Amino acid sequence: MTTHIGFATSQGTKPSSQSLGRVFESRRRVLYKGGPSVTPVGFGTYRIGFSKNLGFPDCVNALESALRKGLNLIDSSSNYGHGQSEMLIGKTITKLINENIIKRENIVVVSKVGYIQASNIELAKSRELQGNGFQEISKFGDETWHCIHPDFIFDQIERSCSRLGLETIDVYLLHNPEYMLKRFELDGMDVEEARALFYSRLKESFIALEKLVSTGKIKAYGISSNNLGAPQEEYSSVSIKKVHEVAKSIFENPNFKVVQFPMNWIEVSPAFYDIEDLGESTLSYAQKNDIGVMLNRPFNAMFNDGLIRLTRPQVNKEDMDKLDAGMKLGLENWSKLASDLERLAKEQLADVLGYDDATLSQIVVSTLAWYPGVTSVLCGVRKEHYVDDVEQALARPSLPRAREHLYGIYENLEFST
Repeated sequence: MTTHIGFATSQGTKPSSQSLGRVFESRRRVLYKGGPSVTPVGFGTYRIGFSKNLGFPDCVNALESALRKGLNLIDSSSNYGHGQSEMLIGKTITKLINENIIKRENIVVVSKVGYIQASNIELAKSRELQGNGFQEISKFGDETWHCIHPDFIFDQIERSCSRLGLETIDVYLLHNPEYMLKRFELDGMDVEEARALFYSRLKESFIALEKLVSTGKIKAYGISSNNLGAPQEEYSSVSIKKVHEVAKSIFENPNFKVVQFPMNWIEVSPAFYDIEDLGESTLSYAQKNDIGVMLNRPFNAMFNDGLIRLTRPQVNKEDMDKLDAGMKLGLENWSKLASDLERLAKEQLADVLGYDDATLSQIVVSTLAWYPGVTSVLCGVRKEHYVDDVEQALARPSLPRAREHLYGIYENLEFST
């Protein structure tokens, strides 16, 4: 595969004077101080790859469509689609660069390191047998291991760059580093001892990432954590303040620039819960310290050990006929929930022009994308009509009272559920 030289630049991602008719481009905001600008919705690739069960070829058509429309933020990881996600992104970017549709400096590519699955499991096991295994691995059964040790980071960055066909990855994130804490908890380690060891190891990982910045392999780094902003009493919670302090202990102005975590209408800890004794939330801390914030799982809310999908089901008659009685009942319940959610949301936005005919998914995107401190919302837009839907969401008026709207929705959801 061709290796593209360069990286996303501030100038290359800046909205142009001709971008007014292109919603994705005209709505861009700066990811971090001095860095590139990104679209308020990013292309999430958790379930994207070349195999049919990962949505191919719909997913590649959706990615092409999004990039042609001006969406310029793509989020991936070494384990997404067993590496196929990065390969698909690389091939698509190459195709559009060759067609002069985009340039390398226009596109912000994010990837992650941490999970050891699929081919990486075989690699790790083989190295163990040879006596030079990766260090500090957290093992969860035979098929899911986790590691953020510098040696593993240096190994994986080369593989990701190769699959993506890029000389430089714009943002490189440690992927759910709290898996280390989860392992410590299972092993019965005292929580304070566990956290001290966790942040000590995190510092070594950050030193390695700073080296990757200095050699031009990455432009910025950070963490993607499902537990960032979780209540402090949770054993494996991760504090943005402490993580930031770890980075600043290396350099006064570190290249720690971006964080990523789940947030939706039900999981609102990063927005509304204060961190430690600061009297401010994870989001407000990030905003205050010029840390870019990417939200993931906007539509998939975990609640009472179950999943609530914050969209309307889209099942055609042919597929409906194939469902058994239990699945049809589940679909009916989902449809009813979607109607209730849509009605509640429109009540909260009743005095806002431009949302009367908005779909549920569009309201979800808007309330999150316009929330103070949020840079971009990562959506799994695996089909072209999903791309059209988020484009229409961004075409609607901005929500300067997004915090008030989201709190009103959450408060009523919490009561009704």
